[in-house]
Amino acid sequence: ESVVDDEQGTGAKARIPGYRVAGKTGTANRVDPATGKYHGYTSSFAGFAPADKPRITVYCAIQNATKGSYFGGQICGPIYKQVMEFALKTLQVPPTGAGAANLPVTFTP
Repeated sequence: ESVVDDEQGTGAKARIPGYRVAGKTGTANRVDPATGKYHGYTSSFAGFAPADKPRITVYCAIQNATKGSYFGGQICGPIYKQVMEFALKTLQVPPTGAGAANLPVTFTP
């Protein structure tokens, strides 16, 4: 959830007011099969909502974005948001009652 919920998270553009959203951004180099060298990017965002009781999953992937950034959260986050908002409304999924858990994230090598 922190990828979306945190203002500094890479998936902040996928945030949907009133719902807890969990997701993961992705950005990967693409290999040109003709040359074997990197050429372009795959940008992605995968997420589900509501995070506390998942009902809907949406995945977005864009190959070689031509405008602006190529990062997954920047390119696919807004697309995910539009599709998920439509799905939540269409399926009449009620807004989330509780806020995000805000659990600390730690890493120990």
